[in-house]
Amino acid sequence: MKLRPAGEDDLQTLAVLNRQLLDDEGHPSPVTLPDLVDRHRDWLGTGEWTQDILEVDGMVVGYIVHGLNPYPLDPQVPERFIRQFCIDRAYRRHGLGRDAFELFMEMRLEPGGRVTLDVLESNPAGQAFWQAVGCRPFFHRLEAFRPLA
Repeated sequence: MKLRPAGEDDLQTLAVLNRQLLDDEGHPSPVTLPDLVDRHRDWLGTGEWTQDILEVDGMVVGYIVHGLNPYPLDPQVPERFIRQFCIDRAYRRHGLGRDAFELFMEMRLEPGGRVTLDVLESNPAGQAFWQAVGCRPFFHRLEAFRPLA
């Protein structure tokens, strides 16, 4: 497996996989593919998030969007926040997610560093995956909305 920085040529692939991720995790977002292309283009332009493509034998099998956590649990410990992690549906259940996470840890995280991420409550498969690769719950984020009217 290879991990490489995403570029302009990857925008459509990132958008398709991002839509797949939103659908699979039960996210209610109605965002379109052109919107997702624009989102990933903005991230490439601003550098706000690092986007890495995952390849096996030259085929794109997934991607990871990550960045420095602006609110680290311990300022003395280097910490990366994974915003998005997706293995294409066609390549799942073959250990590639585990391999991708191990490669990410090796290539993008300093020794002694920490990774944090959020998993939607509507995504029990994602929760199971992250626990299987060694992540443990640390806190439970809740939300509330004020009605519009």
